[in-house]
Amino acid sequence: MSFNRDSPTRIKRIMSLLEEISVLPRMIVSPGLDRAFEIIKREIPGVIIHEYPTGSECEDWIVPLSWRVTEGFIRNDSGTTIASIDENILFVAPYSEPIDGWFTKDEIKKHLTTRPDRPDAFALEHRNAYNYQLIDWGITLPLNRWQKLPESRYHIKIEVERKFGTMKVAEYFLPGERPETICICAHIDELCNDDLSGCVTAIELMHYIESLTKRRYSYQMLLVPEMIGCIFFVHHNYDKIANTIGMFNLETIGVGDKWHLKKAFQGNTRIEQILRVAVTKTGHPFNEINFFEGYGNDERVFAWPAINLPGVSLQRFPFPQYHTSEDTPSIINSENFIQALEISENFVNILEKDYVPNYINKLQPWLTKRNLYYDSIQNPNNFHKFNNTLLYNINGRNSVLDLSQIAQLDFFDVFDYLNKFLEQGLINKAEVNWENKLFLNDSLHHP
Repeated sequence: MSFNRDSPTRIKRIMSLLEEISVLPRMIVSPGLDRAFEIIKREIPGVIIHEYPTGSECEDWIVPLSWRVTEGFIRNDSGTTIASIDENILFVAPYSEPIDGWFTKDEIKKHLTTRPDRPDAFALEHRNAYNYQLIDWGITLPLNRWQKLPESRYHIKIEVERKFGTMKVAEYFLPGERPETICICAHIDELCNDDLSGCVTAIELMHYIESLTKRRYSYQMLLVPEMIGCIFFVHHNYDKIANTIGMFNLETIGVGDKWHLKKAFQGNTRIEQILRVAVTKTGHPFNEINFFEGYGNDERVFAWPAINLPGVSLQRFPFPQYHTSEDTPSIINSENFIQALEISENFVNILEKDYVPNYINKLQPWLTKRNLYYDSIQNPNNFHKFNNTLLYNINGRNSVLDLSQIAQLDFFDVFDYLNKFLEQGLINKAEVNWENKLFLNDSLHHP
C-alpha cells in the first residue's frame, strides 16, 4: 500500500484554509469563531453546526457570553502608543474586563502576562476565559518591551463588546456499514498551529475517508472550542457517544520538535495499537508519551471515568511559539501536513482492513500446492514468521493486526498474505471484537 502524496494540491487546499481562518480572533463564543464556522460550513456543506446559547448549562459548565475586544491600548503620558490590539490582538487577554484609567508600572504588573522564553512575543493569556473565579482586566506585552518601560504612569484602555451568542461545535459524520464510530477531533479556537493545524488536517482526512468507496466503520469529525465545546457535545449526544469505540485527536500538526504518539489513558488499547502501527509504517521518527504528557486536549473529555472511551493523539511536541503571537502561518512547515495525512490514512486503512481470520477446514492446507509456502532453507525468516508463528496463531480471536504484532510483521504484508488464503477459500472473515469498547454508565443513557 502506497500513500498518494499529491502534495501541491493538498498543501494548497490546507494552507489556504489555515491562512483564512488563522487571522480570526477565536475564543469560545466570539464573532471570530462564528465566522470560522461559516468558513467550515462553506468547505464542507454536509457539516452540522451544533449551537449552545449563552447561559446553557450542562452539569457544572455554563456557556459564556460572546466576547470581542473593540479597543485596547497602553500609552505613555505624552500619548505615544506602546502597544495596542491594532498591533496584535493578544495585547488584551481574552475575556478581559473593560478598563479605562492611569496606572503605575507596579499596578500594571498585577494584570500583566509576559513570556520570558519568547521575549519579543505577546502571550495568549486565556485564564479569564476558563477561570470562573477570575473577573479582572488583563494585558500582555513582549517582555523586552515591558522591561524597557520607565517607571511612570500609563493610560490603559480596554473596551469590549459582550452579548448573548451561541457556542458552536462542527460535526461531520460519514456513516459506514457498521455503527461503531471513530471520532476525529481537533479544537478550532486559539491560534494557528495550536490548533487550527489539527482542524485543517482533520478536514483533509475526512475528504479522504469520504472518497473510500466502501466504509466498514463510521467516522465523525468534531471541531470544537477546546474542552467546553466537547463537553457540551458529549452531554447532548450520549446516543452517538454510545457507538464510539475511540477518538483520534490531531494537535499542533504544522510545527514542533518531532512526532509524538500520545497513548490512551487506559493501557494498550486497540486504537492505540493501530496508531502505533500507522506511525511506524511511515518510517517517520516519533516518540511515545503518556496520557498526561505533551499537549492535553479533548481526549481528556472522552477518557473521563464516567465516559471511559480511549483516546489517542498525534502531535508535534514541543513547539516554542506555543501560546504566543508567534504562532502564525509563517512558522508552519507544510511537509508536516503531508506526513500527518500519511499517518492518519494508514490509521484509517488499518481500521478498515483489519478482521479476524478463521480456518474453514479442520486440517492444515497443503501450502506448496497453493503457492503459500516460504521455504525453510531458502527463506528461513519468512518461513518462521509466516508459516509458523502467524498461521499457528489464527485461532478465531486474533485479528490481522494482532497477528502482525505476534509475528513481528508489517500489517499490510500480513493482510496481503492472508488475502491469498481468503481468495482460495481457506479462511473466512469475522468482525474484530473491540474488547476496549467501554460502555457508558447506565445513567448516561438518560440525560
